[in-house]
Amino acid sequence: MGPDFLPQHILDNCSVFDGDLLFVKKQRELFPEITRSPKEAKKIAFQYVVETFERLVESALDGNEDFVYEGHFTNRATWDVPKRFKAAGYSIHLLFLGLANPDLSQLRVTRRASKGGHFVDRATIEANFIGNLEMLNLNFRILDNLTIIDTSEYRYTTIATLSSGSLISSIPASDLPQWFIGYLPAITVLIT
Repeated sequence: MGPDFLPQHILDNCSVFDGDLLFVKKQRELFPEITRSPKEAKKIAFQYVVETFERLVESALDGNEDFVYEGHFTNRATWDVPKRFKAAGYSIHLLFLGLANPDLSQLRVTRRASKGGHFVDRATIEANFIGNLEMLNLNFRILDNLTIIDTSEYRYTTIATLSSGSLISSIPASDLPQWFIGYLPAITVLIT
């Protein structure tokens, strides 16, 4: 879903790294043809994704190339890559796709898994939900551009756009969803 929100010039000129898709692809290559253990296939696939991501980050930084990736920013370590690019003189742009609650995320994961996609357990879904929001609330000021989109309903709503930590536009404060107010208080203050 994430790449659907990217500007066309990004899609035309950049590959979007999606670790979840790469993980599923690698896992299917490994199991059962290479290894008969699904647990071992997951372990190898996960390591492959990590190594591929790290190699692509280094290559982009060494070549001063654009880098686009989809992922979670659930803890301090996950913000290290954007900080490295920022320190190297890059502009950092983040499209944050929010949801009202972990239940909606669970429904989407279940739907994706039923179509052969990557399954995520409930504990990880909840950790991602809370971690993504908490870390965004702490780190949004390092982003050159931030767009927060509520994807809870069939019709998506752009809630706020920020530039270098300053509010550019938003929906009225009275229309802010509860998840936004509860988990993004530092950004809510800019709107109210």
